[in-house]
Amino acid sequence: MYSFRLKVDSLMLLLWASCTVTRGISDVEVLTPKLTRCSHERAYDMYGAYCGGLRLDKIPNLKSSIEILDFSENRLNELQADTFTNYPNIKFLYLTENQLYRIDKDAFAPLVYLQTLDLSNNVILELPETVFQLPSLRNLYLKNNPLLHLSISNLEIRKPIKAPLELLDISNCKLERLPNWGTIPHLVKYNISHNQLKTIEAQHFASMCALKKVDISKSIEEIKTCDLKPTISWFQIKAISFELDDYSKLNTEEFNDCPSMTGNDLEILNTTHHICRSMYLKFHNSITSRRTWLTVIGGLAGFLVCFMLLLYLMHRHNVAQTKEPSEKIKKVTPKNESDKHASIPILNETSDVSRL
Repeated sequence: MYSFRLKVDSLMLLLWASCTVTRGISDVEVLTPKLTRCSHERAYDMYGAYCGGLRLDKIPNLKSSIEILDFSENRLNELQADTFTNYPNIKFLYLTENQLYRIDKDAFAPLVYLQTLDLSNNVILELPETVFQLPSLRNLYLKNNPLLHLSISNLEIRKPIKAPLELLDISNCKLERLPNWGTIPHLVKYNISHNQLKTIEAQHFASMCALKKVDISKSIEEIKTCDLKPTISWFQIKAISFELDDYSKLNTEEFNDCPSMTGNDLEILNTTHHICRSMYLKFHNSITSRRTWLTVIGGLAGFLVCFMLLLYLMHRHNVAQTKEPSEKIKKVTPKNESDKHASIPILNETSDVSRL
């Protein structure tokens, strides 16, 4: 009987201790609550909203002046046509690691100043081609979208695209062939790694005349060695740095014995490259011309402002000069009666002299 009571007392003590610990943990959690709302702060001289990791399924009401929106690690499923209507000033938009599968074709239409768009680590079924028409978009991240291959290879894009893309990342999207982007004259970095490409053509890269670096790691294993040579040769001719996880395939006798590009093939590639280059120069010349005109107009406006200010100052000076003599000329009034009579003989003498 005593043993049984001892066991009961021990059990009660253990339960009391566990309840105390649990209550203590709860108290700590109450004292240190997790962030449950988006925070607004400044970064790189821009005003932004940080909503990362809040498990939100929609974008809440934020300040309309934000230029940066970090909405990564949430539960956003779709982007509707009016999702960003109230935030037209966004320049950097991070939507990585959500559950995005649907994007309305007009979802990004209000974001005319958007420079960077990160849609990585989602399940996007179809990417609207309107993304490639955003006038300020320079960096586009689409990596780790395993369902994107179902539509992007057949994506019909209005060409040439209007977005001045400089970086494009479509790595790890299970692509078997690369999309036909058309001419992308400003593209500098291109990541197509960790895909399942069946083919890779030099013509695809000839329309990227500013390309400096391309990552093809883990993407060419299924491509025949000799089918690689035209593209690798083009990279070497145009001094394009290409990244591979294993270069041994390019150092074999089989690769060296593969036929080189014919003169006709190279001419076609160069023609495509020259067209791209012309578009590139035209774009930059238009920017330079626009800046020149803005400088001229700004200079003329400054000159006119200075000229009007000078005229105003001269006018004020002339008015001041006119008022000064008039203030000095005052009517002298006689102080007493004798002064009044003293003026009479002088007048008489003057009149007598005039008679003579």
